[in-house]
Amino acid sequence: MSPIIVRLIATDWKYLVVKLLLNLLLNLSLKDLIFILRNYYKRNSSMFKHLKYIDGTSDKFWEIQTSGSSHTVTYGRNGTDGQSKTKSFDSEDACLKDAEKLINEKTKKGYSEDGTVNVAKQPAKEGALPRKSASAQEKEEVIAALKELIISGKQANVLPFLQSYAKGNLELIKKEIRSAKRFYMTYVDLKNEPAYKMHNTYSWGFRGTTMQIRVIKLLALGTFSLSDASTWTEFVELIDTPKDPLVFDIVDWAKPDWLSDYLQQQFQKNEWLFLDYGNLRFWEDRGLLQHNPEIYANALVNFTSRKREDAKDALIENFLTDELAITRDVPLLFDYDSNINNIYHSYDYSKKTNDLLWHILFAKLLSRGKIDKEFLVNGSLEIQTKNWNNQTKSFFRNLILQIELDEDSIIKAQHQIFPLLHSEDTGPVNFAINLFKPIIGHPDFDREEFFNWLPPVFMRSDMKGGIKALIIQIDKLLKEYPDFKDQASLLIADTFMISDLQLQERAAKFILKHQANYSDELSDKLNLYSAQMLGAISKDLNITLSTTDTYYTEDDLLATLAGGDSSSYAYAPEESTKLNEEVVLPIDWNDILFQVGQVIHSEDPLDMEILMNAWTLQLPNFPSDYKKQLEPYINKLKNTYSDTCWCQIFSAIFIEHYYNPSKIYFNDNKYANVSHLISLLNPLMELWQRRWKDGIQLVALSLPSHKPFWIAPDILVDRILAYQDAAVEVNLIDFSIALSRTVREGVNGLEKKIELIKDDFIASALSYAFGLIKEIPIKKKGWLSKLIVGKDNKEDAALGVYATIARSNHPLDEFPAFEDTVFGSAVYAVKPLDPKLKLKEVYSSQYNYQTKKQEEVLIGNELDVELPAFQDYPKTFLFALDIFNRGRNNNLGYSLSTNDVRYAYSLVPQNPDGLAYLYALSFNRMAVWNTKQTKGLLEQMFYPFYIFRDPSALYLATALFNGDKIIRATCVEVFLQTVEQNRLPLDLLSKHLILLMNGDFGPIGRFVEVLEQSKDVSAKHNDAILQLLSLLLQGLVLKDKMPTNFKKVIELFYDLQQKSGQRLNENLRQSIQQFEAYKSLQPLLKKILK
Repeated sequence: MSPIIVRLIATDWKYLVVKLLLNLLLNLSLKDLIFILRNYYKRNSSMFKHLKYIDGTSDKFWEIQTSGSSHTVTYGRNGTDGQSKTKSFDSEDACLKDAEKLINEKTKKGYSEDGTVNVAKQPAKEGALPRKSASAQEKEEVIAALKELIISGKQANVLPFLQSYAKGNLELIKKEIRSAKRFYMTYVDLKNEPAYKMHNTYSWGFRGTTMQIRVIKLLALGTFSLSDASTWTEFVELIDTPKDPLVFDIVDWAKPDWLSDYLQQQFQKNEWLFLDYGNLRFWEDRGLLQHNPEIYANALVNFTSRKREDAKDALIENFLTDELAITRDVPLLFDYDSNINNIYHSYDYSKKTNDLLWHILFAKLLSRGKIDKEFLVNGSLEIQTKNWNNQTKSFFRNLILQIELDEDSIIKAQHQIFPLLHSEDTGPVNFAINLFKPIIGHPDFDREEFFNWLPPVFMRSDMKGGIKALIIQIDKLLKEYPDFKDQASLLIADTFMISDLQLQERAAKFILKHQANYSDELSDKLNLYSAQMLGAISKDLNITLSTTDTYYTEDDLLATLAGGDSSSYAYAPEESTKLNEEVVLPIDWNDILFQVGQVIHSEDPLDMEILMNAWTLQLPNFPSDYKKQLEPYINKLKNTYSDTCWCQIFSAIFIEHYYNPSKIYFNDNKYANVSHLISLLNPLMELWQRRWKDGIQLVALSLPSHKPFWIAPDILVDRILAYQDAAVEVNLIDFSIALSRTVREGVNGLEKKIELIKDDFIASALSYAFGLIKEIPIKKKGWLSKLIVGKDNKEDAALGVYATIARSNHPLDEFPAFEDTVFGSAVYAVKPLDPKLKLKEVYSSQYNYQTKKQEEVLIGNELDVELPAFQDYPKTFLFALDIFNRGRNNNLGYSLSTNDVRYAYSLVPQNPDGLAYLYALSFNRMAVWNTKQTKGLLEQMFYPFYIFRDPSALYLATALFNGDKIIRATCVEVFLQTVEQNRLPLDLLSKHLILLMNGDFGPIGRFVEVLEQSKDVSAKHNDAILQLLSLLLQGLVLKDKMPTNFKKVIELFYDLQQKSGQRLNENLRQSIQQFEAYKSLQPLLKKILK
């Protein structure tokens, strides 16, 4: 046979058509063409078989598919992906023979294509089938009749079937019903079952038709017990249709005594279920359902929900005359939590408020004398102390307000109201305070008991409004009852636990007004709270404070906390040593296997890099059965979901390599590769795979030598020399990452080692990276070379390495050497990114139900950063990979996790400026987003070597407005630690805060909360906050309306000013004076400007 034909037989199918056409031009004979196609078909033929086994206890599948000389068996529960095992053979014929054998074995066990279990009967000794008994024949008859009934879908035949066959065959029928449910009522993928796709719109659905499924439900309703029915929610639907003659006749025939208990079980497990109150009463009136308080209460609140609007009023009038419902079931609404607060009489979208059904009904019942007023009040008050839904509690509080209690009624109920003061929620507490306002001076009011219930209220920061109201009411009370003065002062002193200047000043005035005599008890309490007193309050209260030697001023405490005399803050970051903890690779197979498990559950990408490099070094030493030992870990990895991109890339490739190590895999999932920097893991995984295949036992150059991600210069040089000795080419992406991670520690004396490196580029790159030479060693290109540029050009890739070195070690410098190269327009190549930051309004189109028009509604203001358009540069320049304009998809928060941020930072740890810009735009673009991924870069700021430059200051500033409390708590930790280490640039931070606050970026209260939680840690931290606020106030502009919570900024400034004794400079004084335009600030500003 000609060589051409042989090559055609061996070729890949992608080129078959082209090669056939070429050979036709060479007058290929028909005989040769047939021979080629026959061999091609033989090489690409495969077998596929999908079988199922469905009965009362099992619902599983088994399938096999051959591919060449191997076959893959997949098995598991129907509706799942199942587990797969691949087995290889010496030849294709042997593979097909084994596949046929396995199919025959499964068929004998009862597997079939439609799931029907059909186990072959074993012949008797003489060769004839055994004779069936009468009982067996009867069972077969029942099963056949049942299957025929289900297949027919004739609901009218269900009761006749039960009347004919149920007696004596109940357990058999129930078993077959459960089997039928598994088969017909399981939501499955129907792509392999075309016979059942006809009555389904989509590829997933039920095998049964609507009629077949209803037949199964009716059969179960007529035969099941409570234990059988507990896992079926389908009976709720049937019980809610009592006027369906098919349902009623079956229930009336079976007379199940478990319906009430069943309904209670279902409603406790599934709150979304619904039952009509009238239908419950229908069954009850006929003796087929027992009264269940919880079920009736939940059904009663919704009794008008399914009725037409024009029929609701008649239904309500009928209810108001139903004595059984009023006397027995209405009181249940006070015993069982329900959605009574969401049931409207008639909902109109054009109205701002709509009347709630049960507010109307209780009013009607009360006016007609059908229900007692005292019962309503006591029941509603008792609900406030229960662990119920807050909205339900609010409903009953509003019910009391609608009743309009007079003073005598409140006095009568006062001891039921007192417990509301200890409620965890603020609603009941404020409600009780408001109820007591008109009666606090009433002769019959129990004031002693009232004061006993009050102490916890005055310690709650979420009760500021209620505390203010109480102070006012108690002040009035003391005019008539002065004997309570000492008790009231002690009580109100607890207010100093709350960081609110206005509230503390009110409490201080109260104490100074009413505490005429010195009190040891009050003095001790005020001394205890003195460190938490704001502004000049501690000085104002000095007459009541103890003057003993044991008293320490707040300045004393802060100085002690600071650990010395350092009470002022100055930005002065210190160089920190990075090469502290060495990375150790596992050597033993058991340790490597443990490392696999570590990677599965780890959040540190270093664990993955350790595993890949240890695997590379030790693969030839693995035990012969290592794949078998690894299998459970692979299955665990397959079944472990990760939202982390680098983990998805690693997992997909590692799993594929396990099953077929002869191929080189690459993860091209667009979601996993959304970050071009993180997707550099793909070429690294390719590097490791090729080394496993070629038997090269060398670690990647980019493997950190020291935790968390640093590389020592001498170790990098030794690795390159090892590559040189083994004649292994250096991967430039790997090399670039390695240089980005390499620090300039211990570089002295490395010149001689570098001289041993034969590759001039590698040697010069190392010298430049280590600071041994100052100029970038770039050769100028000729005019022809400049035309030949692109991402695959090796010279350009080498330039990318130099650009990475330059930007890693000199973040703020400019490098004209790259202007006439492929990186001339690349971000961060020639000079640092200097984006034009601004805020712009974001609107959303929403439908207004009142005006019945589509309207543009302002959502908030977003950070807008100008980024360049995408351009595909060589991947060796790490800093340009992700910094480009993604249009409407700039929000990477949907795609990246906090662990992705950790990995990205580990690739460029010496200069995170680009990441800070990118992630500020991606995660913190709008304060309303509350993006949790914001925490990722904040956690990297804890490292003492993290240097804050302008982009990082922007990131921290935007994070201060995040709505997530965990993010703001992390901001507090960042502020405390960076101030302590003198590495937070307040000028840069204030610059961005001014932009954000002038542009209404987010709620000011969130930003102030972070500063308040950072306050009073030490005098140094207080000074840093005061400096920040001073810079901030000089840049803020006066607006027509005072921003919400802006007063908190002024209060915080005043408090720190009083503690530090700082005098205002002229610029700050003028800036603060402009805010006197806000009348509510004038009293406080006068104190500041004194």
